[in-house]
Amino acid sequence: MKLKSLTLAIADDHTLFRKGVIEILRTYDEITIIADAVNGVDLLEKIENNLPDIVMLDLEMPEMDGIATARYIMSKYSDIRILIMSMYGEESLVETLLDEGVHGYLLKSAEPDELRNALQTLFEGKSYFPHSGKKTFSVRYI
Repeated sequence: MKLKSLTLAIADDHTLFRKGVIEILRTYDEITIIADAVNGVDLLEKIENNLPDIVMLDLEMPEMDGIATARYIMSKYSDIRILIMSMYGEESLVETLLDEGVHGYLLKSAEPDELRNALQTLFEGKSYFPHSGKKTFSVRYI
């Protein structure tokens, strides 16, 4: 896959996780992080004048969670692609996210290269969702 340059904003209330992901993503030359935030409200304020290509959202955050933030972004900025990250991987959750219209989902336990691949997939206009059997995950591209 030829890597394409993209901009990213990330919102996660777990500072250590958010800052760790940012440090990992900074090692990828094609990814520019333009904002990081502790919740959806904070993120929306930070991206208002500098829209990213992709927004990566934690599912559960105080004040404005990932679903509410995704809904707002999709209604106001339809070109922004949404990737939800969570530690929960139940198939029903993935189906709910699909129904909401988000573009991708990834477990927080994913490897950095899988995150990079998910971001590139979203940037290409495709969706990225793992789906589960009983205990295993595989990737489904839409």
